[in-house]
Amino acid sequence: MENTPFRAVYTVSRDHKNALNSWRIRLSYPMTEDELDEFERIFDKLYLEFT
Repeated sequence: MENTPFRAVYTVSRDHKNALNSWRIRLSYPMTEDELDEFERIFDKLYLEFT
C-alpha cells in the first residue's frame, strides 16, 4: 500500500491516517445497473474480508 493518500480524500478529511485508510470509489452516470450490481457484490465481499 502506498504512503500517499488520495488527494481528494485528504482534502475532505484533512487527516493523513484517515486518508491512508480510506477507499475512494468513483461512480459515473453511464454505469449500467449490471455494473452497479457487480460493484456491490465485489465491494461486499472485500468489505467482509477486510473488516
